[in-house]
Amino acid sequence: MDFTELMRLAGGHVEARLIQTAVELAVFDALENSAATFEAVANRLELEPKATELLLNALASLELVDKRGGSFSLTESAAKYLLKSSPQYVGGMIHFESLLWSCWEKLPEAIRSGRPARPPNMYQDNPAETELFIKAMDSLVNARGDAAVAANATDWSGIAELLDVGSGPATYPIAFCKRFPGLRVTIFDLPGTLAITDKYVREAGMTARIRMVAGDYRTAPIPGIYDVIFLSNIIHGESFENNRSLIHKLVSNLKPGGQIVIKDHILDDSRTTPPVGAVFSLLMLLTTESGRCYSFKEIKSWMEQTGLSQVRQIDLPPPLTSSLVVGTR
Repeated sequence: MDFTELMRLAGGHVEARLIQTAVELAVFDALENSAATFEAVANRLELEPKATELLLNALASLELVDKRGGSFSLTESAAKYLLKSSPQYVGGMIHFESLLWSCWEKLPEAIRSGRPARPPNMYQDNPAETELFIKAMDSLVNARGDAAVAANATDWSGIAELLDVGSGPATYPIAFCKRFPGLRVTIFDLPGTLAITDKYVREAGMTARIRMVAGDYRTAPIPGIYDVIFLSNIIHGESFENNRSLIHKLVSNLKPGGQIVIKDHILDDSRTTPPVGAVFSLLMLLTTESGRCYSFKEIKSWMEQTGLSQVRQIDLPPPLTSSLVVGTR
């Protein structure tokens, strides 16, 4: 790594904060219909003009807006991902990332103590915080296309019942039901989350095919027997022992020949690759009791110890940064 790359990494918070601020201030939305001068943008958004010019120039340097003469307009990427009117708007996730600053600034303390920087409450103590978190997950998955890719990576045309553990906004069940017309899904999640999940299921017109059951998968019994049990971005929030216990518990909900499918950042044996998983583990240090990302070898051990076989990893294509691990009963 040369000096330039090192300093780019060390100062990466600057670019992140530029984008987060522009999303928060609705700068991209102000340019949705036409190019505009910095004065016009400042006037529309009630911002200070010269400060607005500095921000727009910086966004132009990041190729998020185009500057021609004295006017600014959206680039293709900004129009696709940073406009609230776009179906691939990722602003929900960007807004959530901005709220994690208070956690990341406490990283040295967390490294010294091994303790999280915020209450490890799964964002359940405050309904507004719960909704913000759930919206962020839906925003990211829709913008990146995870649910559609995961649906196309599996052949569930012959299965009838799927359990999604910790589904959040139901983004995956909705995509799976669209992809497989004969599929019915049960979502098992926390009560605070399901109050928000219900809105997404209703908006998708899936109330007849998706049912919701409230409970904590760590402690509560899970009803039903299923062809497939799906866990997306669940294991990284739990300890090694909790995950092993959870897989053991879920096997009793699985039909013979059924599958448990885990979607997550799957690390290699060194736990350094892919880099996004190694870095994400630090976010789990900051926000959970004892979570981190896990290797395929570790996940395979949980599955095989509970009697699952044919355990395999399915890597998903970019821009996705996750993989599937599948075990069969």
